[in-house]
Amino acid sequence: MFVENVGEILQNTLSRTRLEKRLNEITIFLKYEDMVGENIAEISRPTFIRNGILFIGVKNHIWMHELYMLKLELMDKINSHLPSPIIKDIKFQICDIKGTKKAKADIREKKDINYEIPEKIMDFVYNICQDIDDEDLREKFKLLMIKDIKFKMKRGEILVHTHRQ
Repeated sequence: MFVENVGEILQNTLSRTRLEKRLNEITIFLKYEDMVGENIAEISRPTFIRNGILFIGVKNHIWMHELYMLKLELMDKINSHLPSPIIKDIKFQICDIKGTKKAKADIREKKDINYEIPEKIMDFVYNICQDIDDEDLREKFKLLMIKDIKFKMKRGEILVHTHRQ
């Protein structure tokens, strides 16, 4: 009796469907910067794929011309990151590109902010934690909750006063 590993079964099933192709297409959108490099990702982004043609939005005409000259290299880079090549051509179009460097700078700036958790929220955390008998586990859970609250404050999900360090 022949037993296949679950991964092989899934891979074989996916390859018989269009789902594998769609997963590869999605990978391009998710890992574009890794595929083409940070510099190219700063001035371009994939917008959609149709019939093996990847449409890439570019910041301006100058960069569009520059990337056109690198088209074959870009296709090779992108296809090399996929289990099987799916990109047959690339078309460029002018598109509003939001730079990631500014976003990274904003994140660094937010890291410099000391988020003070309001007493009311801290009381809530302590009340939840008091039912945990194991002291070490209680402390770790409390720290995890505090970290989660600060993360949500940083993302703006919890609005509170902030103080610069």
